[in-house]
Amino acid sequence: MSEAILSATGLGRVFKIQHKGRKQDLHAVTDLDLELHTGRTLGVVGESGCGKTTLNRILLLLDTPTTGEVWFKGKACTTLSGEARREFRRAVQPVFQNPFSSLDPRMRVGKIIAEPLSTITGMSRSDIEKRVGEVLEAVGLQAADARRFPNEFSGGQRQRIAIARAIASKPEVLMLDEPVSSQDISIRAQILNILKDLQAEYGLGCVFISHDLATVRFMADDVIVMYLGRVIEKGTAQAICSTPAHPYTKALLAAALPPDPDAPRPELPPQGEIPSPLDPPSGCPYHTRCPLKFDRCETVRPPMFAAPHGGAAACHLLDPEIAQ
Repeated sequence: MSEAILSATGLGRVFKIQHKGRKQDLHAVTDLDLELHTGRTLGVVGESGCGKTTLNRILLLLDTPTTGEVWFKGKACTTLSGEARREFRRAVQPVFQNPFSSLDPRMRVGKIIAEPLSTITGMSRSDIEKRVGEVLEAVGLQAADARRFPNEFSGGQRQRIAIARAIASKPEVLMLDEPVSSQDISIRAQILNILKDLQAEYGLGCVFISHDLATVRFMADDVIVMYLGRVIEKGTAQAICSTPAHPYTKALLAAALPPDPDAPRPELPPQGEIPSPLDPPSGCPYHTRCPLKFDRCETVRPPMFAAPHGGAAACHLLDPEIAQ
């Protein structure tokens, strides 16, 4: 496989939070590694509060990691400045969860979509108008829609406009943060199919962030599962969704809408609430909710062990010494 277009090594992000009258450290992301390759989709899965949004902001260079580094085409992003940073902004484009807040209601759609094109020199007004029309049609709208305002469109149409804005500058990576969670199920399918078509047409690499493993199963090639800011399982989407190794991943699958309603349900439904990241459990961070925990889980944080599906998972049950 070719070199990753976007990657991260040892990422950590700590926030200072005023809590119970004193400042405490909130570890939103801890020691996280990932790789995204051209033409592939990396799914990032986990419940609210697991660190997905913080990771997204770090990968977009909207937030600075406390530790670790983001790499783009083999170059450390902390060293990007001037023209190199503008190139990153053109090449890595976001699509956010809520199109009602991500689109300026006072701007016409054409101007909204043309914003990323300001990073490209040498484009005339007619070139920009042509590109705006092209991307609107690519997402199933009409070029004439450029003259309208966002409030004249439905929620699903607004998200298509957000996608059109993201692809206008011909990016190489799309950062998709819960892009369909605010849509009803029929609109979700339309938007996901548009994203797949655009990825095939442009050869995009995509980071697809979601709490829903059923959606990730459809969209992603590779998956990392996050819990309390850490990656606790990684592998191909097919392997993780068919033979998950970590009890937390099994719980997420139990909570997801099954592709086959008649299929047997997983045996590990989610239990309890996710702990506060201000006071994470000792040992395995999932042990307070895990039905399979044993004594070691409460005191020793598990490393990533090789999983039967070919990936890896941070679970003591995969320790070869215990499995024997």
